[in-house]
Amino acid sequence: EKVKSRASINYEKVGGLYDYRSYERVIARINNTFDFNKYFSANVDLQANYSKAESPVINPVWDAQRFAPIYAATWADGRIAQGQNGSNAYAQLHFGGFSDTWRNKLTGRVSLQFKPTKDLTFTGVVSPNIGDTKAKDFTKKISYYTAEDPTVFGGFIAGHQNTSLSELRSNGKSITKQLLANYIKKLGDHNFNLLAGYEDYYSFNESLTASSSNYVLTNFPYLDLGPLDFMRNSGNAYETSYRSFFGRMMYDYKNKYFLQANIRYDGSSRFHPDYRWGYFPSISAGWTVSEESFMENNKVFSYLKLRGSWGQLGNERIGNYPYQSSIGYSNALFFQGNNVVSSMTAAQFAYAIQDITWEVTETSNIGFDAYFLNNRLMLTGDFYQKKTKDMLLELEIPDYMGFENPQQNTGIMTTKGWDAQMSWRDKIGKLKYSVGVNVSDSRTKMGTLGGIVFDGAQVIREGSEFNEWFGYLSDGLYQTVDDVAKSPKLYAAVKPGDVKYKDISGPDGVPDGKITPDYDRVLLGGSLPRFLYGANINLEYQGFDFSLAVQGVGKQTARLSQQMVKPFHSAWTNAPAIIDGNYWSPYKTEAQNLSAKYPRLSYTSAENNNYVNSDFWLINGAYFRLKNVTIGYTLPRSIVSRLRMNSIRVHASGTDLFAISNFPKGYDPEAAYNTYISSAFNFGFTVKF
Repeated sequence: EKVKSRASINYEKVGGLYDYRSYERVIARINNTFDFNKYFSANVDLQANYSKAESPVINPVWDAQRFAPIYAATWADGRIAQGQNGSNAYAQLHFGGFSDTWRNKLTGRVSLQFKPTKDLTFTGVVSPNIGDTKAKDFTKKISYYTAEDPTVFGGFIAGHQNTSLSELRSNGKSITKQLLANYIKKLGDHNFNLLAGYEDYYSFNESLTASSSNYVLTNFPYLDLGPLDFMRNSGNAYETSYRSFFGRMMYDYKNKYFLQANIRYDGSSRFHPDYRWGYFPSISAGWTVSEESFMENNKVFSYLKLRGSWGQLGNERIGNYPYQSSIGYSNALFFQGNNVVSSMTAAQFAYAIQDITWEVTETSNIGFDAYFLNNRLMLTGDFYQKKTKDMLLELEIPDYMGFENPQQNTGIMTTKGWDAQMSWRDKIGKLKYSVGVNVSDSRTKMGTLGGIVFDGAQVIREGSEFNEWFGYLSDGLYQTVDDVAKSPKLYAAVKPGDVKYKDISGPDGVPDGKITPDYDRVLLGGSLPRFLYGANINLEYQGFDFSLAVQGVGKQTARLSQQMVKPFHSAWTNAPAIIDGNYWSPYKTEAQNLSAKYPRLSYTSAENNNYVNSDFWLINGAYFRLKNVTIGYTLPRSIVSRLRMNSIRVHASGTDLFAISNFPKGYDPEAAYNTYISSAFNFGFTVKF
């Protein structure tokens, strides 16, 4: 009656898509509730998490894409071959060492509730978080042997000319503290819920890195055997904190009219004391129309609620000390006469902006919830507008200033969007089923910025979308030498078969017969997805259950990366299969070259021209993917009871089974780093006693 506890432990170990790759994790939890008396109660929750990630020193998937399958990995007697002139991914994978990471994390939450009256509750919360990480990167020396005589030493595999070890130790701690006062009162048909609170957060992290190279032994991954002349070490630490005061008022009348108001006063250590604090209010209201008397005999709506809200939130997720002129220390070599000596150097490494402060997003929203036909059909819709001002962006500054682009408050961004959900659930005999669909869309527009943010392929500037594609407009491929001679060019060395670009403008605002970065790059379309959608189906019939989920994007401008389409990543690597037969070639007819999809094959002479960012490599990035399929069967109660159990369910599922998109076959259309789709299949059972 006084103490309730729930404990669980989870262990999992998952292999990788290639050898020597695995992930192992153990999670233990215990949650406790203590009821001391009618005034005091407490909760004590703890969780411990241990994980180990094992990896080789190389990801062989990338090399498997590029390496032509004609270079020997090993000789018949098992000795390492040179691959392609010392590039041998097989040797690196199996003999090159390891890169392993261990993590330990302990989190907890202790709360004490004091309830002096039935309406008033005081709560104190302390939530610590302690974690440490250990990492080892052990790269081994790998010798290879010649093809003419496998007993003759030929050299070392590229990147493995010596044995080296690098180790990382890092630990961090954070603690969150809260004080809350909650007052709940019902006065007739009026319901009040008042909350006042205080919260503070503190985080400290430090790390140490040590390394050594040129090991004599290749099977002892510890630093004490590293040669002293080749030892290095470094370390760093940082800390952050914030403090918040907040309040909330909730009111409803007869479960028909709802009002909620919030206020936050937040301060962050990331900002100068004079610009550290910000106010962020919000308010929302709702009206349950279906509770009104004039809706009593309504046969259409089972439930109808209208709602609206307005509010502000702050963002301070930037570097830890952007307002301070931080000094970076290093070591440099100097000549003193004929001697070379090492000396410590110091310099400001970041441009400091003292008055940097909160980025503020103001959101307005209207929406509705409508249920029909005895709650079998449910519709939900929202329309919103967000206006973000004083955005924290890294505007370009002149290179001669000697600093990286600093974070600063600048500009306005407006986002307009909507989302809708629809579901239907019903029963036909013994078959229970439900179907759900959701769709959402949003679009951004940048206001006045006072500068630009540019990363080479995407830009943030006035009039653009957020992270809009930016580059040249293509005009097909150069077809003849005469075409090259008469056309404006980005580089003088272009040849027939290279990408041709349009002359948009020049210093005088009109085309100048040249293709230049300053005047001929334009906005090419938004990179963010539009019309995100998803759907699910659930079925239950006499112990069997089935679920299916799909997901996708209806509209998106995506870019084919060089990894997908570039013919040669070095002078000898394999070309992607998708360009085979589809590239411009002097050995093809004029008609064939006019329909060529890709430029000529070249490693050096067309490198700078063909693969700059342009609409030539932009595609329709819309996609549809089957996200998950699950089928299960719960054994009949009559069988389970004989085994003295409550229930037994067996199930099987598949995740990310396939996708339909315009990307090259096999590529994941929503992955950030151009990886293949990885499907997972699970088989399991659940037993309840």
